[in-house]
Amino acid sequence: MWRTHFGPFLNVPVTALNSGDIRGNCRRLSQSCGAAVVEFCRGAVGALVRYVNAVHGLSLESPFTRLAAAGLLPDRAKPRARVLQEADLPAWRGSIEKLNEKQRDFLLLALYTGLRRTECRELQRQHVDLATGVLVVPMTKNGKAHTLPVTPLMREILERRCDGLEPEQELFARVSAEHLARAAMVVGAPRFMLHDLRKMLATVGQKLAISDAVLRRILNHTPARADVLHRHYVALSAEDVREPLTVVQERLVELMRGAA
Repeated sequence: MWRTHFGPFLNVPVTALNSGDIRGNCRRLSQSCGAAVVEFCRGAVGALVRYVNAVHGLSLESPFTRLAAAGLLPDRAKPRARVLQEADLPAWRGSIEKLNEKQRDFLLLALYTGLRRTECRELQRQHVDLATGVLVVPMTKNGKAHTLPVTPLMREILERRCDGLEPEQELFARVSAEHLARAAMVVGAPRFMLHDLRKMLATVGQKLAISDAVLRRILNHTPARADVLHRHYVALSAEDVREPLTVVQERLVELMRGAA
């Protein structure tokens, strides 16, 4: 990001962030790039400004601040709507049967757990404790290790994938997570992205009246800063979400079978 959008400024003092040249660069960036790119650059520059201000006692201002105040930044990017719908699940399930076993297991595990693409792809044998029934995801988007209970549907997949592996071997070695959705669509699956599976788990859980706290725990979502109750008081373990996660997974299986 720095090389692409701030290349001419990489070797200038950090105090130059408040120069007219950099502000002009940010304005051109905001006019030529999409909202998601502008947001990412704005966040990265803002993080740098906060860091040097705190560590070095400076009083720099992000060059995006004045642009925002003047209304010169694009509207914030909207979350992408879920493409895969519940009515599509029978066709989706039927199509992934045409994939090889490891690819199919990856997609089903992603659906049953709500794990992000990279979290699922990088699972190793040592992250799966079949004796205690706990799945550990050491590296996550929010930087916090995540644990989930191993439900019966997950155990069937995990036992198959763990069989014969050494502790540091990956469960889904040689599976291209980036191209897996496309591979499924080539064999007939309805259009979808891997993140749709995470959204599907959340949507089905909400319809089953699973509490927000439990869904956040399953999905490893951090509560909003203003939500003091769930940030500092409510703490749910993997065992606490075993039953509700099982209920959601069983409903997903019913939907894949075409049940109303």
